[in-house]
Amino acid sequence: TDIYKDSKQNQIIEMALAGFEKGDIKIKCGPNKSLTISCDSSTEKESERFPRRIAKRKFQKTFIDYHNQLDFAKIKASFKNGLLTVTIPPVDIDEFPTIDIE
Repeated sequence: TDIYKDSKQNQIIEMALAGFEKGDIKIKCGPNKSLTISCDSSTEKESERFPRRIAKRKFQKTFIDYHNQLDFAKIKASFKNGLLTVTIPPVDIDEFPTIDIE
């Protein structure tokens, strides 16, 4: 798993998930600005080359935005050639409300 910011300050999460398919992957936003990525492909299948079964694994990983700097409503994800890329843009400063004091 690689986590970094691009030139537009988007938070990028890249995960190499070779052997998994797009339908095996679930991405859920949770409370407190958390993002959970899970994969489950525990079906067994026979290998054509060798007389043995190959079982895939399952996992779950959670990422938390402790500084409240990311806009979870605008998350984008793609899965191509075994690489999952999740892009989370930063919160626009203009979106923070101003509080009037009575």
